[in-house]
Amino acid sequence: MRFFKFAVRMIISAGLLIYLLYYVGINAIVDEFNNILANSGLVYIVYALLIGLVAVLIMSTRWQVILRGYGYDTRWGKLFGYYLIGMFFNNFLPSTIGGDVIRVIKVVDDVQNKSSALASVIIERLMGVAATLFLAFLSLLVLWQEFHNPRLLYISGFLFLVIALFFFGLIRNRPFKYLVRIFDTIKWFNIGEKFNRVFEAIHYFQKRRRILAYAFIYSLFSQAGFVIMNYALAHALKIEISLTYLFLVVMVTFIITILPSINGIGIREFGFISLLSRVGVSNATALSLSFMNLIIPMIISLSGAVLFVLQKHKPSEVTYEDI
Repeated sequence: MRFFKFAVRMIISAGLLIYLLYYVGINAIVDEFNNILANSGLVYIVYALLIGLVAVLIMSTRWQVILRGYGYDTRWGKLFGYYLIGMFFNNFLPSTIGGDVIRVIKVVDDVQNKSSALASVIIERLMGVAATLFLAFLSLLVLWQEFHNPRLLYISGFLFLVIALFFFGLIRNRPFKYLVRIFDTIKWFNIGEKFNRVFEAIHYFQKRRRILAYAFIYSLFSQAGFVIMNYALAHALKIEISLTYLFLVVMVTFIITILPSINGIGIREFGFISLLSRVGVSNATALSLSFMNLIIPMIISLSGAVLFVLQKHKPSEVTYEDI
């Protein structure tokens, strides 16, 4: 079953990517990248790398805030390194889950608590998704007259509401107890017990809701950082676009990458072309910008590969099967 799901995602990503490359033309893409070199666009590429790195720093701080909420004073530098390692696995494995699992395995050696380590990564990931949905919803509202698409507005608003209700329910006693009783009945492979440990770790913030608010604010800043990174890349490609509309492009494209694919490949490119063509950006330029959204994080995450190799490996109490 797992192989079948991977095969389906691979077919979708490869099929869309091949179609878009054929539709746009590989030579047109090559010309766009040559123009970056010819028009001093490398300066903006460097800016994009630095801004992307700052966004990762903010996400590492968000993770540290959550862990401090549990009473663990894990050094920020360590978490930053773990984040880069996780990014490397995300970018070079066919699933973003792999990077999150690596981060859990890494941090559990510091906090010595599997549930808190897993919950911290889950909370941190959900806060990032919630911030993206929130910014997409705001962008659609601001650009309503220019981008009249109620379906995307409803989807982003609905998904954000689902995540908000999930956290609200778990920090309230009655919904939390009801959910725990339901999962107590699931005995298969101890799935119910594992979920309940995570629910309890999130419920821990019942009297520390300010921590969750801080995590959400850091998420907003980190997502804004990735939009500004795209703004620098747009300058490298000589794209004239407002920062407000770019917020819409980046956030809405994230929403559609929820569809089955390999790390959003193919889906993301389709989204960039569809949205940027509305403001007169050529398909080749839009596709090039989308490719840069894949290349820049990969370059940043290469430092994670170096860290992973250089770190002294010791046996961990957590394995992939535990998560």
